[in-house]
Amino acid sequence: MPTRIVDRADGPLAGVEVLEISGRPSGAYCGRLLHLLGATVVRVSVPLVADVAPDLCADLEAVLHDGKRRLDPADAAGIEEVLSRCAAVVVDSRGDDAADGAVTALTARLLAVSPAGTPVIDIAGMRSSLADGSDVPSAPIVATAASGMSWGIGSPDRPPLTLPFDLPEYLTGTEAAAMTALAVLLAAGVPGAGTRWDLTTTDVLSYYVGQIGANFLPYERPWKRDGARATMSGGSYPAAMFPCTDGWVSIMCRTQREYQGLLTALGNPEWSRRPGFDDSRIVARFHADEADPHLIAWTGTRTRGEVFAAGREHGFPVAPVNTLSEALDEEQFAHRRFFELDSRGRRRAGSPFQLSAPDRSEPARTSGWPGTDAGTKQPLAGLRVLDLSWVWSGPMVTAALRDLGAEVLKVEHRVRADPARLRGRALRGGIPVEGPELEVTPYFNQMNHGKRSVAIDMTKPEGAELIGRLAAEADVVVENMRPGALHRRGLDYEALSARNPGLVMVSMSMLGQTGPLSGIRGYAPVMSGLAGLDSLVGYDADHLIGTFNPALGDPDGAGHALTALFAALVGRQRTGRGCYVDLSQVEALLSVLPGPILERETRGASRVPANSHAVFGPYGTYACRDVDTWISVAARTERERVAVAEVVGAPAGNRSGIETALELWAAVRSPEEAAAALQAVGVPAAAVVGYDTALFGERALAREVGTVTEHPWLGEQTVVTVPWKVDGHGFPAASAAPQLGADTDEVLGGVLGLRPEELAKLRERGVIE
Repeated sequence: MPTRIVDRADGPLAGVEVLEISGRPSGAYCGRLLHLLGATVVRVSVPLVADVAPDLCADLEAVLHDGKRRLDPADAAGIEEVLSRCAAVVVDSRGDDAADGAVTALTARLLAVSPAGTPVIDIAGMRSSLADGSDVPSAPIVATAASGMSWGIGSPDRPPLTLPFDLPEYLTGTEAAAMTALAVLLAAGVPGAGTRWDLTTTDVLSYYVGQIGANFLPYERPWKRDGARATMSGGSYPAAMFPCTDGWVSIMCRTQREYQGLLTALGNPEWSRRPGFDDSRIVARFHADEADPHLIAWTGTRTRGEVFAAGREHGFPVAPVNTLSEALDEEQFAHRRFFELDSRGRRRAGSPFQLSAPDRSEPARTSGWPGTDAGTKQPLAGLRVLDLSWVWSGPMVTAALRDLGAEVLKVEHRVRADPARLRGRALRGGIPVEGPELEVTPYFNQMNHGKRSVAIDMTKPEGAELIGRLAAEADVVVENMRPGALHRRGLDYEALSARNPGLVMVSMSMLGQTGPLSGIRGYAPVMSGLAGLDSLVGYDADHLIGTFNPALGDPDGAGHALTALFAALVGRQRTGRGCYVDLSQVEALLSVLPGPILERETRGASRVPANSHAVFGPYGTYACRDVDTWISVAARTERERVAVAEVVGAPAGNRSGIETALELWAAVRSPEEAAAALQAVGVPAAAVVGYDTALFGERALAREVGTVTEHPWLGEQTVVTVPWKVDGHGFPAASAAPQLGADTDEVLGGVLGLRPEELAKLRERGVIE
């Protein structure tokens, strides 16, 4: 069926009105994404507090609030009118703010007159429990410390690093936008699905850490700082930055096939034929320090462009570590017309979504959603999702849908298994777990918990035809293959929507479906290198660290995909038509960097902030009494600076003197003792914790960060689930991940009506297993 481009005015959220009361980037970015998808966003005019120089703050507000309607806080009648009819209210300072309580008081006053049934999206930095009123004073550096994220960023001999430029706030805003779109969807379709939606930055970052941590701890790889590379290469060599004659490149091979491509580019050198060096997983675990100099000798005599070209020729993932200036100038983004210009000609991120829809309205398949079990605990019960994705970003989207109650059919096949199944056997006391090779991978269990596995060989015409038939019976299709892969098999959106015009399909490739770089392969560090993010994360411009351990490209892409997906379902609810979402994950990363982009476009370059903030101070991470123990502290206002000064015994008027006294004061205390003393006077502070505390500590347990699953081969494993809460509860995992093909017969028989003898013939021909 032919499709048409969907512009912003006709976006899937057209007709949806949202009231935004935000004083931080999280709420402001949430509102921006909703507006990009067609919503009418009305914001109560509250000053934004963000990590940009004061003279750029108004310009940043112009970026984040572009297209929103503004209401003065004193316009009580106007605000009450919007409250009486809006579909949702977004707040980010209900229990804690960076204005000594002024935004909190305004929020409380306005929520008091909000109709009882209107969903409230309640964003915070940190909460100690699921109970109402459990907000803890927070700031981006504090949430990053308490979530376990900082523990994995930096050099072993230097302080842990935070995520710069309020990045944790923007990541939270992305999740909040998805949650808002879901709340709007449910309000019209699932009575009693909940009204108080609860999200914290600390939970969001712990969610990310828990997912990538499944590739570390179960393999007895520590989650810790290891410089400009993933700890122990993240399990498959290499995963690091390497120097070139004109800068740096990121190389990340996750499969043996990719590693062999790298070795071919190197000319299959003698060292690679030594015992243990032919297997990327063994090199990662035991020989990375020996292998690195060989790669450095090769990259160090080449330009970034030459190494990038070698990657494209030989099939290994690589990208230049762009400066932000270089990222903005990439021809790929010009081709997709991603950047917009402000009134002064400065570039700013546009929409990372390109939407299209069936060109004409035809009777859609009758969806099973909402099912009879749909409610506050399983709001998406009855929704059927066809999962054609692999590794992290796509499976993260579909795992979240499963957490929320959807039925997720994961199509896979052992001929070319999901690389997440190929990460190797988990270790218990140094001994590999017994069981089939493809079933003993904790990383796969994390990313695919609760799903149903349907083993179909997509490369066979009969297999592709079966997948097309499944798509005809689905509400949603999610895929993250290279552009063109599904089209070649007759499984692109035009073909699928011809049979199912109500289908919502999300394609989340690295750089979008079109453009000169659309076909390159890569993982999260390739994305963050291309986006310029890794040139902003480090101790200074000469000591970059990047984001190899956090691997933010995948979870950021997943949050944006969920936002567009739920918005598309809202649109389908209104029109009966489905929607195709072409998401560029690199554009999604650039979208959460409005501050540094503004700096670059105004001043010519962006700073590397390390553990600093343009507005808050003291703002940093300080060594505590014992070796490698740390506390992160943020004073957001003058009142909080005075409170820090009183606690540490420093004169209140001298910021550098307070910093020095704080450093000496923390050095003779434990992180927990120091954090408690500062929190007691209302100052954001937290110990920098590792993986175990982030996922199994008191806060994590109270906030229901993880669920214990029972896997037939792995035994008990805690998996993290979507970090959204509603009316005092979360969304625990339903079960562990499936074994490959465990549900093939039941799904093909139940959904497509295939008889046992038909299944047997398909199995004989190798189409299914």
